Amino acid sequence: MKHRVYTVPNFFKGEADLINQLFEEGLPCLHFRKTQRSIHPFIDLLLEIERKHYSKIITHQYPELVGMFNLGGLHLTESARRALSAAELQKLIQKQHQNQCQIGTSIHQKVDLETLPKEMDYCTLSPVFSSISKQGHAPTVDWQAEALDFPFSLVALGGIGVATLEASYQRGFREVAFLGAVWNDLSNVLQNYRLLCKKMNALTL
Repeated sequence: MKHRVYTVPNFFKGEADLINQLFEEGLPCLHFRKTQRSIHPFIDLLLEIERKHYSKIITHQYPELVGMFNLGGLHLTESARRALSAAELQKLIQKQHQNQCQIGTSIHQKVDLETLPKEMDYCTLSPVFSSISKQGHAPTVDWQAEALDFPFSLVALGGIGVATLEASYQRGFREVAFLGAVWNDLSNVLQNYRLLCKKMNALTL
């Protein structure tokens, strides 16, 4: 079972150290998503992350960071994607692929899924379960990946943790994204991640 980890919305002291340790534990992909509106804290944090891990980072803000740090890709939020025309979106996808970078987006309604270009690398579907990090953020769509046929990866996001991994797998998801299950207890981030990996490995044996 493939997986990704999203950063918490706000920057915090010691974050780079934890991110470096997660990568050393085997984290294949980190989604860099923050609410901060200035690019400078993004740059500062990236400078603290070991350069060898940059290719495993996907940024949700400031597309220029991809080129500045040779990051692994760009994630388009729904609002960013909708602000582009079909031609502009295709051009952006081609540019990312020419630079050997991933490009993906977020979907919250099934109707929007049908409009995505087939050249996308992945799409996060959320929330699949009630959110761990956002109280009261519950699913409005019954996401069943096994009933969906798309050429890009469908990633389950929202409420994904040890208790819901098996249900995610049974729904046909072969890739998930973690947020609260990793970060909600900052004193146990590595232990949380190891437990999730152990559960994922047990599902695919």
